[in-house]
Amino acid sequence: YCLEKKIDFLSTAFDQESLNFLYKDLKLPILKIPSGELTNAPFVLEHARTGCDLILSTGMADMEEIKMALSVIAYGLLNKTDRSTPSIASFKKAYKSKEGQEALIKKVTILHCTTQYPTPLEDVNLHAIETIRNSLGLRVGYSDHTQGITVPIAATALGVTIIEKHFTIDCTMDGPDHRASLDPKKLKEMIKAIRSTELA
Repeated sequence: YCLEKKIDFLSTAFDQESLNFLYKDLKLPILKIPSGELTNAPFVLEHARTGCDLILSTGMADMEEIKMALSVIAYGLLNKTDRSTPSIASFKKAYKSKEGQEALIKKVTILHCTTQYPTPLEDVNLHAIETIRNSLGLRVGYSDHTQGITVPIAATALGVTIIEKHFTIDCTMDGPDHRASLDPKKLKEMIKAIRSTELA
């Protein structure tokens, strides 16, 4: 259906079987590593070994945890076929290498993300986008869980390359995500505003 509508299909794997399905069966060119799996080094490594472009969501991770995940990814991108058990030292060596940094720049986008649904405006910390970009030298996106469309537009003005926003058919439905989601009308409004902000 996505192909019919000319939009890219994307899904997130939370286990190896799902990752295999997305990568091997559906042949997705982009995979998202969810924030809850960022510290799951074996699973992060399997994502990297696919050679796909990766979106790394940060959630509650601190900078050291993000750097460790990037070390695992750098190692995986440089050693796709090596099935030996790597060490933390080998991850760090890959991350510090010129080849590892080049692979990360080419393949990884990091999502600034606050794990709270909905996120109060005072907890968003949009300055983290610049901190991540300046500290790691990678593309940065923003995963938004606030209500409304203001914050994704502001993040766009800060130069993010991806906006992730939940959408639903009814924001009053039961469940943790609906209040922080947009209905189809608001989603269109947000996209239009983002495109205008990019032009500006």
